[in-house]
Amino acid sequence: MSEVQQSENVTLSTRAMVPSMQRVGDREIEITFLGNNSKGQPTWVLWNPREPYLIGMLIQGKLGFHFEQRTDQGIMLHENISLQRVQRALGGY
Repeated sequence: MSEVQQSENVTLSTRAMVPSMQRVGDREIEITFLGNNSKGQPTWVLWNPREPYLIGMLIQGKLGFHFEQRTDQGIMLHENISLQRVQRALGGY
């Protein structure tokens, strides 16, 4: 895997435990690469740095990304989506 994966606005570093601040739409989001999960899939955690609270977990699968997002209505799971779709789910354009 490359050191950085990038969509139009979202950039995913693979430097473990080194958070990066990014603007997605009108939101500031802290994205931290955790390493590979028990299935060997790269995993990131996304935080709201202002409050702070967990926004969601992002996992790279074989066919795309899995994004488990915390919302006001509960947990929303997006499976096999592109990085651009993750950006839209976060409120980006």
